[in-house]
Formats: sequence, C-alpha cells, structure tokens
Amino acid sequence: MPEKAYASNTYNKDNDNPTNSQPSKQHPLYKTSGTGKSEAALVCKKCLKRKEIYPKTQVSYMLKSNQAAYEEFKRLSSYLDADEIKCRNAECSSNMGGTAKLKKRGLAASGNQRYQCLVCNKGFTDSDGSRRHLRPEINLRFFDLLVAKVPLRKIAKLLNISTRTIYTKIDFLHKQCLAFVGERENKLSNGKLKLDRLYLATDRQIQTTNWSQKEDKRNTELYGIGTACLKTGYVFGFNFNFDNSISQKEAEEVAVSNTDLVKPKHHRTTARIWLEQDFEEAAKKKKSKDLPKSELIDRAEQKSKEEAVYNQSLSSEDFDKTTKLPSNGVLIHNEYTMLGHFLLLKRLFKHVGKTRFYMDQDTGMKNAYLSIFKDNILHDTSHGFLVRSEKNTTVNEKQTALGETNKLIKEMTGIARHKLSSKEFRDVVNELILDKMDKLITVANSNDKWLEYPIATNPEPSKIVAAITDISSYDLTHQANLYRKASLHAIDRFFMISRRDVSLLERGFSSSTNKARVWNGYNAYDPAMLAKVGDIYRVYFNYVNTNQKRKTPAMRLGLAKGPVTSTKIIYFGKY
Repeated sequence: MPEKAYASNTYNKDNDNPTNSQPSKQHPLYKTSGTGKSEAALVCKKCLKRKEIYPKTQVSYMLKSNQAAYEEFKRLSSYLDADEIKCRNAECSSNMGGTAKLKKRGLAASGNQRYQCLVCNKGFTDSDGSRRHLRPEINLRFFDLLVAKVPLRKIAKLLNISTRTIYTKIDFLHKQCLAFVGERENKLSNGKLKLDRLYLATDRQIQTTNWSQKEDKRNTELYGIGTACLKTGYVFGFNFNFDNSISQKEAEEVAVSNTDLVKPKHHRTTARIWLEQDFEEAAKKKKSKDLPKSELIDRAEQKSKEEAVYNQSLSSEDFDKTTKLPSNGVLIHNEYTMLGHFLLLKRLFKHVGKTRFYMDQDTGMKNAYLSIFKDNILHDTSHGFLVRSEKNTTVNEKQTALGETNKLIKEMTGIARHKLSSKEFRDVVNELILDKMDKLITVANSNDKWLEYPIATNPEPSKIVAAITDISSYDLTHQANLYRKASLHAIDRFFMISRRDVSLLERGFSSSTNKARVWNGYNAYDPAMLAKVGDIYRVYFNYVNTNQKRKTPAMRLGLAKGPVTSTKIIYFGKY
C-alpha cells in the first residue's frame, strides 16, 4: 500500500499520542506547506519522487488536529463507558484518590437505588436528577409509536400528554437505549464475543432541520455516518456531526480566549467545531455541480476531483446560502465525526480477526478509514474498497438490468439463475469478476482502479468497485471473492427503513417554488432530536425488530439470544 495513504495527520517524532505540535521542517519523510488562510498541508517527500513517474500520485493532505479527532471519538464512544458510581460526599476520602466501597440499601420512593458509603457511612441515591414519570405505564406505548412513523403531535394526542413530556420521554428513552447497547457492545469490544472477520458497509446520509423563524428560512444540515455488517445487518454506530453539550456562544468564547481565529485550524482548541466566521466563509464558496446521475464513471471522476479538492481544504461539507448553524448546540466538522466514527469502530473491533470495509465514494471517508486503520492495513488484517452504485433507477430499469443478468447466467451455465445453488451462483459471479479484473478502469484525478461489477442486483442494479488497499498478495480467486462481496446495501437499507419508520428522520422535499429551501412538517426543529431518535432507532432495529424468520441483527451477530422486548430496554438497570 502506498505510504501516502495513511500519512495525513500531524506528526510527533517522540511518541504517538494525540498532539497538535508542528511537524519538524527537517523531517526526512514529510514537510509542511501552506495552502490557504490558516491552513497547512503535510507533504510526503517519497510521494513527490513517485509523482515524477506517476503524475496522478497525491503528495499532500490537509493537517487535522489529532486532539480534535480524539475529542470526537470520546463523544461518540461515551456510551461504552458506564458512569462509575461514587460517594456524593465531597469530603469523603474515596473522592480524593481513595477506593470507593459502596453497599446497596434498597430502593428510594422514586425507584432509584440507594447506597451507603462504607468509607464515610453517608447514604445517597443513584439518580441523574431527571423527574419521576407520573404515568410510567405509557412508556412502552410511547416507544412503539415513536418507531412506527407516528408524528410527535399525534403521539401527544393519542397518549394525552404535553409536548414537554414528549421531549422528556425521548431523553429518557435515549439514555436507556445507550445504557442497554453499551452493555451489549462492550462484549464485542472486550473480547467476550470473538468474531473471525466482518464485512462492513459504510455510508453517510444528510438530515435537515426545519427553520423556527420566518425571518430566517435556512435549514441546518447534519451528516449522519453509519456502518452495518453485510452478513447480519447489525448497525455499528449512527453518528451525527452535532454536539449538544456546548452552545455556539460558549464555543465562540473559548475560541476568543484561546485566540483560535489567528491560529492554524489544526492548532485550534475548537478545531472540531464550526465557528461562525469559518461557516460564513464556507457558505460563500461555490461548489461544482454533480455530473449526470446515470454515468457511474463520470460520477466516480467527479468524486475523485472533489476528494482532491478536499485534501487541500478544510471541509468536506457542502454549504450555501440556504444553510445555517444550529440554534442549539454546535455543528462539528464532518471530517472529525468520520474520524471519530472509525475510531469507535476500531475500539469495537479490537478483538475481531479481520475487517473488510466497503465504503461509499464520499468525500473524506477514504482518508478517515486509511488514517485510523493504518496499522491493521499494514498487518493485512483490514482492507478497504470504494463502491459507487446507481441508486436513482426506476423499477422498470432495475427489472431490465436483472433480466439481462439472468440471460447472461443462463448462457454461461445452461441453467436458470433461480435453479442455481448458492455455491454455483458464487462461482459464476467470481468467473465473471475474474474476467473483469483484467480490464480495470482508471478515472481522472485518481490512481484508484475500478472494476465494473458484472451482474445486477435489485438494490444495486449497476455499480463499480475500487480496492484502496493492496490486495495483490492474495490469489486471484480470493481477490474475486472480495470484489464480489462489495455492496452498500446493508447500511443503505437501514437508512431507508429508518426514514420510513421514524417521522423525524423522514426526508424533506424542495420544489422550484420555495427556491431550494426545505421544510417538512414532520422534521425536527432541534438537531439534538435527530441524534437522539437516531440512537433510539438503531437499538430498536438491532435488537427488537425481527425479520420473517424471527431473527434480529443482534441475534445473527451473537449479541442476543432472542428478540429483546422494548420493556427490557426501557427499564434496563432499573430493577
């Protein structure tokens, strides 16, 4: 694998800890180069020499803050770290470096667990301060309605509750879902559940919030990144680039106190947060228009061009005059959320033998994967592929493509496709792929070589695949197998079903009459709601919702023995 692929972050010659220190100008492998206002790139000296032979070789990557990536990882992975129960007595020696020794003392009237500290003998209640549910019997019904596409106002009417109660119950469900899934997924990250290998699909979707003031009809756009197992459908993380723990005003004050606006962007204390000044400048920049949707090669070339531009700029987001920063909370630079997402996956897959990632050709995603999984790639335990599929096809076009595939298979084997066994079908596809592997396509602005997938499937009637790590050490049949498995269907299916099942996640629409502004009566006004219902639905999808064989993704993966009832999630840790 070319060394340039994972040499894009800040360098510290003394250790590998997160650092914002400036790379040495005398480093034998790298040098820095200014590329714009408050920006700098890391230039690979070896790639400069390689570029003389291969003109398409990329030699520089924008410097990013390792500290900001680590902060985003801690935010996204916090659900895996259960809060340690400590004595509430501030003067207790257990809170001053000593060891906490607690004993359960029954339940309080609120239902919360009571403890006695055996160090200072003080008693306290384990409570997060949330108010008691006056009608806890409707929690189960509320959960079911929330994931059944019932709008929030309709839920309030059906359950005879106020709008304020709606949001407090969403907060309660969100907390319980994270506590539940954290306990389960720790079995994977701690090695209690060991898997030989995982084939994974990673993609992004864009969610918008409604404007709350008629005077400012701009939307806030959030990017949600998710990764799903191709075999089981289990979704690992559904992460949005939004942080509700700090306000924009507080972030701007931190930036001013640390003189961030005059520092290089990768050296800022607020490096992961969109500041107002940077956002306004980004919104003014005009982005290139997409090429025709029907041309996969043209679209791959366009994305390769955008990737090259991204590697010389700060942002992978596409803002314009119709978008704005959120009214509550802060918007995170999407590239840091992608880095945090892959760091989360690396923690979850620590004890997984091998991983194979199939990713959408999305700006910045390739670099995020190569940067975070670089050690696994070097040790041949992880490989990555880009997948560009045609998604805007009609039913008739899909049927035509499937018909041509069926005809091709019958000509090759003399047997109808539906009569072939699974192994026979795999062998036929591998044979077709082996023939295509001698005819890989190179697109403009990129060294990636694309394989035209030889057959059509209903979710992906046409697609092209490119290996972004070196798989040449494998025999041709193994390489064909890796290409054959390439698909984004698992994560795209989750995105599609989540939009169908949760009203807040439904796709908004625009028309020529509203000048590209988007408003949807079912969409959220507060971006925090999108992140919360996204987490809630991920847990519901993985553990509660069953397929026709009464199996859930968690059961197929090994994190559950049977379908989990909503009650077990709602009252997790309560009894």
